[in-house]
Amino acid sequence: DNMRGRTALVECNSMLQYKLFHRIVKDDTIEGRNHWLFANEPEMFKEYQHLNLMTEPEVKEFVESMEHLSDYLSGRGIAFYYFQCIDKESIYPQEYVKGIQQFGEQSRVDQIVEGLQEGNKVTVVCPKEELLEASKENIVYYQYTDLEHWNEMGAYIGYRELVDRMLVDFPEIRILQQEDYNIYEIADKTELYGFEYPYTEMTPIYELQSPFAVEKIDERWNYLSYKEHTHYYQNEKVNNDIKILLVGDSFVRMFIKDDIAEGFRETLSIDWLNVPILNQIIDDYTPDIVVLESTEKTLGNVIACVNSIEY
Repeated sequence: DNMRGRTALVECNSMLQYKLFHRIVKDDTIEGRNHWLFANEPEMFKEYQHLNLMTEPEVKEFVESMEHLSDYLSGRGIAFYYFQCIDKESIYPQEYVKGIQQFGEQSRVDQIVEGLQEGNKVTVVCPKEELLEASKENIVYYQYTDLEHWNEMGAYIGYRELVDRMLVDFPEIRILQQEDYNIYEIADKTELYGFEYPYTEMTPIYELQSPFAVEKIDERWNYLSYKEHTHYYQNEKVNNDIKILLVGDSFVRMFIKDDIAEGFRETLSIDWLNVPILNQIIDDYTPDIVVLESTEKTLGNVIACVNSIEY
């Protein structure tokens, strides 16, 4: 690791491996069709291939756990929304790794969403169809510069689907329109161990013109897991006193928590690893709304966390 010139050798090896053998040496990265880059993770392959489907009893158990959580929150006067985000591979299967085939049309996410919708006790928001429709004419996930996530155009679609549904129950919340942003594109590239990947994508940027919400440091949340990804906002300019709790992963934390905070008096965004102590967090924060978000990649972990909640 301390050998002189090691960095230059790593960069040279990365460049030569790609140019001579079309091989990406970065272990967590794999190249799909048309040079799209994806996460090189066995579990994500299974998710894409539909090789990790749940049995009927497993779906039933998860649905019942979510219904129990929804009933518990409802009993405390708290609205609950389950927000199911979608991985890059499912929106752009035509760009995925050649030779990795899907088996059947139903995914684990489809099982979960259908089970919850059939139970009709949990409010489910899943922007899959809206993202697929938008993807016919626009790029709504990163092609090269991010292995997994939606870009800011895709994130805005997900944001609108979630907040539009909450507006049904809370018409007083503020929702951001496209006119509230400065929208433009930048040319973006990525590096693979010092080797500049030779493809450029035009990345959409949604820059909020007049943000109202202000992020605050609050030591109340120091006990939370993954506390570096805990974010608390206050918004004195919004015309409501509604407090929202966002429980999720990077699809919320990196892309839409700030936008959501524009609609509420207070917003607390935490990682889903805190789900087992959700009861304590609710006691401390007393939210009016709880949103639990999961992507396809993290679904198995979220299922385990929901099943372990101590009420």
